[in-house]
Amino acid sequence: MTLVLRIGLLSALAILLSALAAYLVENPSGTSAGTISSNPITSYLTLAGLAHGLATGTPEAYLALGTFVLIATPLLRVATGIYYFGAHHERTLTAVTVTVLILLLLGILVIGPLIH
Repeated sequence: MTLVLRIGLLSALAILLSALAAYLVENPSGTSAGTISSNPITSYLTLAGLAHGLATGTPEAYLALGTFVLIATPLLRVATGIYYFGAHHERTLTAVTVTVLILLLLGILVIGPLIH
């Protein structure tokens, strides 16, 4: 399970750092305040927008992808925990881990969008 966290974190870090470098090369005169206020990744928060942005090599799309990988890493880790505990017939730990996954998904998919 720690391998999932390491791979996810290193992948997200590599994607984010390379995308940030590309973004800074494309926008050398941009300020952090201007970038934050314009939120350049909003166009890439849908599957279609992300796919188009990645296909065209847009740095902002890769920033969004890195963020998605960073968010997905703990979810994948919890899912591997469910598999691991289930395979070892640890019913209590499996139930706790399923509850944690449900709460994470609830926070990301339901509560997160409500706090806008």
